[in-house]
Amino acid sequence: MGKYSKRKPAYTSSVSTKSIIGSFAVVIVFMAFAVFFLWALSTEPKVPATSEEVWNIIELQGYEPEDYTEEYHNADVSFELSLIKCVGFEKNDICFQFFEFNNKDNAIDIYGQAYQKITQRYNSWQKTEISHHNKNYSLYFLESMGKYNVAIHVGNTAVYAYCDSENMSEIDSILAKIDYLEFGNNKETTE
Repeated sequence: MGKYSKRKPAYTSSVSTKSIIGSFAVVIVFMAFAVFFLWALSTEPKVPATSEEVWNIIELQGYEPEDYTEEYHNADVSFELSLIKCVGFEKNDICFQFFEFNNKDNAIDIYGQAYQKITQRYNSWQKTEISHHNKNYSLYFLESMGKYNVAIHVGNTAVYAYCDSENMSEIDSILAKIDYLEFGNNKETTE
């Protein structure tokens, strides 16, 4: 046998390592998209609360609810056309306002204004922040600088609330009762 033998190598493969890794990556990416797509389809939208429900819950929590609708109508002409009702209360350091609109766009606007106000005023490096967005709702919670702030929109409704951090359970209790505290839809439906 000469120096330049035409011997075949002991192992030859028509499939390269690069193509195996590439195929594996494509399968992983496809599976990730499939899982995300199925999760998005299975997540139910939240059911918006009504101003009457919120009014009753505020009373059950021991607070005196107030109707702020007229104040908002007088403050901004656009509210006169879209705001159905705004109910809430203020007691000591706790402020809670629930807005019910005739469309979701105004609820999203109020959420955006509240979110901006909160993040500009209370954003610090020492904070606990939760933000979640889904089909028909956005939830934002920020505890920072001794204050607890909430901005939420669900369908055609919005919530803006704040208090000292030690009273956050008061706001969370109301939000839990109207199913605005947790991700997804936990309300029982009755037929």
